[in-house]
Formats: sequence, C-alpha cells, structure tokens
Amino acid sequence: MKTLLDTLATKTRRHKGLNLSIFGVLVPLWLILPANLLGIDFDPQGFADTYHAVGLNGSHNFLSSRTRLRFEMWITGNDASLFASMNAINNNVIKSNSGLELREAFIDYFADNWDVRIGRQLIIWGKADGLAITDIISPKDYTEFIAQDFDDIRLPVDALKWRLLFEQANIEFLWLPVFKPAILPSPDLPWAFKFEYPQNFQVIFEEPIEPDLTLKNSEVGGKLSFYLHGIDFAFSSFYTWDDLPTIHKTISTGDTIVIHYYPEHHRLTFIGVEFSRPLGDFILRGEGAFYKDKYFEPADILSESLFKKNSLDWLLGIDWTPGNYWMITAQLADDFILNYNNAIKNDEHTMLATLHISKKFLRQTLELSAMGYYGINDKDFFVRTGVDYALTDELHILSGIDIFGGNKGIFGQFDNNDEVWIKAKYNF
Repeated sequence: MKTLLDTLATKTRRHKGLNLSIFGVLVPLWLILPANLLGIDFDPQGFADTYHAVGLNGSHNFLSSRTRLRFEMWITGNDASLFASMNAINNNVIKSNSGLELREAFIDYFADNWDVRIGRQLIIWGKADGLAITDIISPKDYTEFIAQDFDDIRLPVDALKWRLLFEQANIEFLWLPVFKPAILPSPDLPWAFKFEYPQNFQVIFEEPIEPDLTLKNSEVGGKLSFYLHGIDFAFSSFYTWDDLPTIHKTISTGDTIVIHYYPEHHRLTFIGVEFSRPLGDFILRGEGAFYKDKYFEPADILSESLFKKNSLDWLLGIDWTPGNYWMITAQLADDFILNYNNAIKNDEHTMLATLHISKKFLRQTLELSAMGYYGINDKDFFVRTGVDYALTDELHILSGIDIFGGNKGIFGQFDNNDEVWIKAKYNF
C-alpha cells in the first residue's frame, strides 16, 4: 500500500526526467548565441564535495552519505552570456538521487537599462537567514530536511526573468511555464515526515494531481526593488501553485475505517514585502508574505472538511557585527491564519525563533558557528554546530553536530536523528 510520502516522492522524482528535455530545448539557443557574441570568454569551474552524517542514537546508521562533482561553465561576450552547471552525484542513502543532473542552464542578455535570463535557474527572493518567507519561487527539496545547506534545498526552475534597471530601483518580471513541486522524502528514508494512524484504520493515497502543462497554468509574478540611501525595500507578487499539495479525503466507516486521500496542488496568490536597513553595527531586516485562499487541513482526522483562509507570514531579524570577526543574527517569524477557525489543524499563530552565531580565528582560516531553531508553539528545537577549516583557499574541511529536541512539532519528530557529520569541499 502506498503512503502519502511514497506517492509524493515517486511523483517528484519524475521531474528529474525533465532535466535533459529542458537541456534539449536550450541547445538550439546555445548554438545561435555564440554567433552573436564578440570577444567570447570561456570559464570552466566547479567543486567536489563529500558529506557524511552518522546518527548518535540507536544503531548509529548513516543518515546522510553523498559525494558530488559539480561542473560549471560560463561563456561570456560583450552583451550576452551562457551559464550551465551539472552534478554527478553518488548518494549511498537516497539511491534515487544518484546519477547525472543538469542543475542550471540559462542565457543572459544585457542591454543599457534592462536584462533578461532564460532557462533553468535559481531565483531567490527575501532577506531571511535559513527561512523562506518571500523566498517562494524556487521549490524546496526536503529529502534530507534541514540538515543540508540551504543552497542545496532550493530547486532550480525553468523560467524567463526580465529586469528593467534604474539607478535606484529595479523592476523584475517572471514567467514560469512549467510547475515544479517540492520534493518530500519517502517513508523508508531517515528524514521522512511521520504520520501515525490507529490500528483499525486503512489509508489509501492517490497520486498527487498537478496542473496540466498549458499556458493558463503558468506561474507569473514580479518584484519592484528600491535601493535608497540608508534603506533597501521591495514589493513583490506571484500568481503561483502551492508547492505542497492539499490533502483532500473521503472517509468510509465500519469495522475498519478507510481514509482515501487525494493530494492536489492549488492556485495561490502571493503578495510580499521586504526591507533591510543598516544601523551602525546592526542591520535590521524584515519580510512579510500575504497568501490569498490558502487551504488548511482539519484537526479531526475523521473530518473531510478543508478550510480556505488568507494567511500572513512575517519575519523580523537583526544582524550584529561587533567586530573581531564575530557575526550574530537573531530572527522571529510567525505564520498567522486570518479569520481563524478552531477546527483547523494548524495553530492560529505558528511562531519560530532562530539564532546564528559565528566567529573566525587564525587569520580567518577557522570558523566556528552555531545555528539554532526553536519552535515556540511545540517547544521543539534544532541546533547545528559547525567547524570550518580552510586548509587552502580551495580546500575546506568541515565537521559538526546536529541536535533535535522536543516531543512533537516539525523538529521534535526527528528527536532520534541527532547526528555527527563531516564534510570536505574542494573548489577548482
């Protein structure tokens, strides 16, 4: 019997098959582009890294074990450039993630007061550190949850990005013709989200329903950014699809209770705002995200009702650089459901606090850091400590410990996944 995570993981893995098809679409453009460039420069680069994490509880199994070779290529000219990056991955824990992957592949064209980027790319919005408030364009890969670099959690999207450039402002337009969902881990993996049902329940999951590949199902958005004296701020909007599906269900009662789940992605309208203001040794940051008609599931497992509500996510953060290579960042975030109904599974306010501290030593070759997340509602937490030593400018050795705690909540469910990890990275 398929579980929800089995179904979602199978469905999202199919999107990896799009890598080469998107590449094939871009190849004709690549062949045309060099003819229009003058003074072409070719700049290959990349890195190799290896990461391994062993659990501190139970049987001390590997919770993560992966090695990656990233090759990146820039071809640049007077008014255009091409970038492509490809991963060769061997993953000993998530076997399906092993193989070749086209990470990014896009073309840039530059004019006097505008530019355009076409192809597979990462699009990053927002000012938050390790959290996604307005950073909603690139979906997320949760197969190893938060125990990986945030840059690796983001997934590239196939998009057209056009910007109008002014002295103190930019206007950005986005068009995403192909929907790409978030990726969830299957139940056999260490980072699978936990679902528990009584013994007399039978649970059936259908494949997630995704939008058809039609023009009307495109995702479109834009962002207006201002860079003024003493403050940066931006307004954004995105007509999108929810990266995570809503779980519709039907229920049959009897000696055995049968719950039939029908996951489906729904439209979302997003409006965002963000700002950043330096104040001496401090930088004050903030973000807000308003979602119109977002679906929420009921608290009662035997209820078929869904709730369509508006919601407001916000974050305030402060960065402090007191000198001597110290860096301290604190953030407070809230997910607020407007016009709340007590029958909703989520709390009216879901609050999260973070603290990040780092210090460099030995002529900046050694960095010690700690990043902590605390779920205020469920009193659960996650702390990652790390040591980063630069043997050379190109070669870094890193190690640390991840600690999860709590009886419930997004972090508490991984209370048995405390781990020690080691990583090596070589840039070339």
